[in-house]
Amino acid sequence: MNKKGFTMIELTVTLAVLGIISAIGIPSYFSWLPKHRLQTSVRNIYDDLNMARSRAVRTKIVAVAVFSTANNNYTVFLDTDGSWSLDSGETVISNGILANGVDITGTTFSFNTLGFNDRGMPAAPLNGADDDVYLTNSSGMFLGVRVTSAGGLSIISSTDGGSTWS
Repeated sequence: MNKKGFTMIELTVTLAVLGIISAIGIPSYFSWLPKHRLQTSVRNIYDDLNMARSRAVRTKIVAVAVFSTANNNYTVFLDTDGSWSLDSGETVISNGILANGVDITGTTFSFNTLGFNDRGMPAAPLNGADDDVYLTNSSGMFLGVRVTSAGGLSIISSTDGGSTWS
């Protein structure tokens, strides 16, 4: 037994075990990462819309969320002048940027814009009973956020490439 350090055999066995564990774990990590990024982005949108609704009720000012499908981002702000666009002096609640590999594939909101009034309900008529924002990732997974006509929020998913959502 050497009291000054490790033997070459001990070091080689340790590195071999680490190599085997890495070879098994790394592919799992890379297949998990796109799903995690999509789930995180959807959850951020859900949380920011929930915060917008709460701020609209608390301040009695319409809170607006504008989604950009071209830039894969969104802005949530208090619309003090009722223009439905971000003007100087208006309070930005959130500037949401999606995770790498996550895209906004579309919304069913008019002009990709949604607002909440002082009662926490959509500030403008929705296009349907519910309106959605849809996201996808590089692995072909589809998730979204649904806003009901009563202002309720839920996370939705599609298993058929975005044709039907639940």
